[in-house]
Amino acid sequence: MATDSEIYRAASLLIQEFGEMATIGAQVKADQMQDRAARSVWLRVARATQELLSESAPGRGALN
Repeated sequence: MATDSEIYRAASLLIQEFGEMATIGAQVKADQMQDRAARSVWLRVARATQELLSESAPGRGALN
């Protein structure tokens, strides 16, 4: 099982490579996985990309 730091590292690399399309790419990769554990990891990466992208976009962060 991948650690949180590995998940966020993978998400960060996907964002660097694919920008806003990173989440979709991770979801597609998850759909291609036959192994449940691998699918679960890619879904975690997809969620992490969403989180990182929402934090970096102006006006999309949490309201204080």
